[in-house]
Amino acid sequence: METNFLSLGTVQLNRLFPYFILLDPNMNITHMGALLKNVCGDCIGGNFFDHFEQSDEKDIFDSQNFGIGINISPKGGAGAVTGKWEEFGFEKSFLFAGEKFLLKNNQQTSPNLTAETDAEKTSDVKEMFLANMSHEIRTPMNAIISMANELAKTTLTDEQDYYNQTIQTASKALLVIINDILDLSKINAGKLNLEHIGFDLSGVLSDVMQVISHKAQKKGLEISCILPESQNISPVLMGDPHRINQVVWNLMSNAIKFTAKGSVRLTATVLKEEKDSQEIDILVTDTGIGMDPEFVNRLFDTFSQEHESVSREYGGTGLGMSISKKLVDQMGGHFKVESEKGVGSAISFVIKLGKGLDTDLPKVAKTGYNEELFEGRKILIVDDNETNRLVASTILLSYGSQVLNAEDGQIALDMAKEDVYDIILMDIQMPVLDGYETTKMLRLQGYAGTIIALTASVVPGEREKCLAAGMDDYLTKPINEEHLIDVIDSWIKKKPVYTPEPEFIEPLYSLAGLRVISKGREDFVTRMIEMFCEQVPDALTNLNASFQQGDLPQVSKLAHKLKSTIDHLEIKSIQRTIRSIESLSDEDGSKEELIPMIDDVNRILDEVIRELQLEIKARNE
Repeated sequence: METNFLSLGTVQLNRLFPYFILLDPNMNITHMGALLKNVCGDCIGGNFFDHFEQSDEKDIFDSQNFGIGINISPKGGAGAVTGKWEEFGFEKSFLFAGEKFLLKNNQQTSPNLTAETDAEKTSDVKEMFLANMSHEIRTPMNAIISMANELAKTTLTDEQDYYNQTIQTASKALLVIINDILDLSKINAGKLNLEHIGFDLSGVLSDVMQVISHKAQKKGLEISCILPESQNISPVLMGDPHRINQVVWNLMSNAIKFTAKGSVRLTATVLKEEKDSQEIDILVTDTGIGMDPEFVNRLFDTFSQEHESVSREYGGTGLGMSISKKLVDQMGGHFKVESEKGVGSAISFVIKLGKGLDTDLPKVAKTGYNEELFEGRKILIVDDNETNRLVASTILLSYGSQVLNAEDGQIALDMAKEDVYDIILMDIQMPVLDGYETTKMLRLQGYAGTIIALTASVVPGEREKCLAAGMDDYLTKPINEEHLIDVIDSWIKKKPVYTPEPEFIEPLYSLAGLRVISKGREDFVTRMIEMFCEQVPDALTNLNASFQQGDLPQVSKLAHKLKSTIDHLEIKSIQRTIRSIESLSDEDGSKEELIPMIDDVNRILDEVIRELQLEIKARNE
């Protein structure tokens, strides 16, 4: 089966062939695999033969050698890359699909280079592992939590309701652990980015109280949040409210967990007032079991718990305080801890936050929605996981929407050509075409509706990558029904109806495939267009001459070469024609039968060349 390499972006090439090299017709390197860069440095822009040598004298330009295993070696390097050459893009453009790097006998790489490369590889592998594990764990978690929520809407007996609540509670607890592990890994890798936005501290603390107060009430504890007016806390502070919420929630959760009777109190005070900032102490006190002085010294160690009996009685992973300490450190703050065994604890963190203005506050999304807006709305769910599609469909159908499903990106592209969708929910990790490339292709295809990422991945930069690909918004799994409906509601109001052009005229060609492989590098696209305009006229001349001479086998070979060029520019009007020319010529078909086909190819390609020459002129102005 022939691999369509042009449909692969560099992300996919990296996954399939981590030591790949992409060459232009002049044998200059345009792209390299990340692992190959680690081994021999960045050679992009240089000529292949200046940096590498082959293990034998096989001619790269000879198509008979495509797909045959071969080794290439970095000049002056200590090893070789095993892989194979493949035809790529237009004539005389090539992909070396490198899969493995082998050290040569009796040679060693520099210890420093090896250590650095191994460290980078370990970091990359760890990040990829966490991304995959996040996706694999969150996907079934999404189904469990969402379907339990849907089950709660049905009529249940008291016993069934109890079981269902237990499922939801346990699932959410597991989700907290998953998030803790991911947070710790991101922090340790230096890849956790803090927000710097305006927020209301009292609102952040109130949110924590609202979520956690029921735990205290179940234990009969007195719980309070005190923000003295005399403190004059700025109504708008600048920082990361989500991470501050996370730290406060962890402190409050621990205080309630380790307090059997008495009270838990949350307070915030201004320690230092400056013109543009405030230093604020956020304190949690409890009347719980307290801690030994020895344990206080290792309170913030990863997986730390006072002793085994505490772990057995109270549970927990020992990650919460370690993560909180690292978050506060990253915010430029510090912790203060006082505790007495059998009396209680007082734990606070001090952070300096800038003062903001009302205009710094993010716009609050409207939580209410008009159910009539969802009636009849056509929503396409693109996800390779059947359970995920079921969960999202169940929610949306209950609001009266029309829901259709696509199992992968290519199916979604085909469906979007045939029908109109108000909203597309787009998974990221899918076979055939991932969510990023599917979105890019949809936009190039002319889809102007709303695309919302729906993914289990929570690695840093994921949201930015989705928006850069052309998506409008971003939601993480497990699906929160209220959040999902609020986001869709807001976009329906922004883009009430997606109306396509009244009449669609098939374009002569498309640059979509080139843009995918170039990752948005328009200079690469321009060069490919120029190559087309330079090479295709000669190819047509040779094709016509061979046909006039009656050399049909040569016509077949030339048609085969033109076929890849036509496919890569998606010149759909002659894709079938060029294949017919190739097969008929190869089978000694009738010359008269080929005449109208070759005329069509000449006419269409002449039109494409004229259009592309205008494109080049516009790009160079």
